[in-house]
Amino acid sequence: MNVSEIVADIRAKSEARGEPVESVYFIACGGSLAGIYAGKYLLERESVKLRVADYNAKQFVLTTPRAFNKNCIAVCCTLKGTPEVEEAIKLCNEVGAYTILICGDGNEDITEYADYIIRFKTVADVNTPMMETNISESLLLSFEILHQFEYYKFYEDAIQAFGFLENMAAKIRRYVNKGRAQEFAEMNKEEEVIYVMAGAPALGVGYAFSLCSLMEIQWIHSPFVNSAEYFHGSFETLDKNLSVLQLISDGRSREEDLRAESFLKRFGKKISILDAKELCIDEIKDTVKEYFNHVILDVALREYITQLAIVRKHPKEVRRYMWKMEY
Repeated sequence: MNVSEIVADIRAKSEARGEPVESVYFIACGGSLAGIYAGKYLLERESVKLRVADYNAKQFVLTTPRAFNKNCIAVCCTLKGTPEVEEAIKLCNEVGAYTILICGDGNEDITEYADYIIRFKTVADVNTPMMETNISESLLLSFEILHQFEYYKFYEDAIQAFGFLENMAAKIRRYVNKGRAQEFAEMNKEEEVIYVMAGAPALGVGYAFSLCSLMEIQWIHSPFVNSAEYFHGSFETLDKNLSVLQLISDGRSREEDLRAESFLKRFGKKISILDAKELCIDEIKDTVKEYFNHVILDVALREYITQLAIVRKHPKEVRRYMWKMEY
């Protein structure tokens, strides 16, 4: 089944039971949880009928919401069959919820618990096609849910945008590799701490870059800051020696990003700005482009971490603990 068919099947089953879908839960760990934030953000902002939440898989198991029941859609995600996600989707299956698993190839031990399976490939590879990432898959799934359950009026605008994502990605790669990615890498090759800041539509991609790219892959300490929260505490750490990467989104919350950018430029020095408006996002219609910030910024950030790994002579595949021992 493709994504449209999956959603149609869930709708048909819920109508046959006479029990409407009540909620959508996005459940994963680490980079996978950050990736599917794109879909969660869309549904959370646009749905008028569905409750929407995202959970770390283990926390979902340990503190399962009382509202979670058979009339919920559970969207679980893992690239390599994360044990905590397997535990979570097994619980979802036992409750009788509609279970959708977004996963990498294989993973037979976990797919047996899923009603529906959507395959994706890792964003760690800069050449992974745009429509084969968990980011795009989760976003498309949420647009389909809105379309089929609530007749979302901008659905066609979204589908049009998905149609030219690959061409946009090629433009973005060329743009950042003319110096932007290399400049970021050179500025930060000796840094031990790099803050990452992002606003509402880009919280997922910002968190992923902080948690996975900088901390996991490069062993760089990286606090992550919501730009709307910046002036409620963390701006006190800014000085001329602190490196900060700020992601600026295009959409309703842009003013918060710009406010933070102004302060960073006044009092900071090692400041890197990556603005979605530089990255072709205006090619997407205003009606839906806010929901593509995550996708667009991710393309550029894949190139940023690749260049940083090169100048630091720290290959992206190197780990100290992950996949090497029991933990």
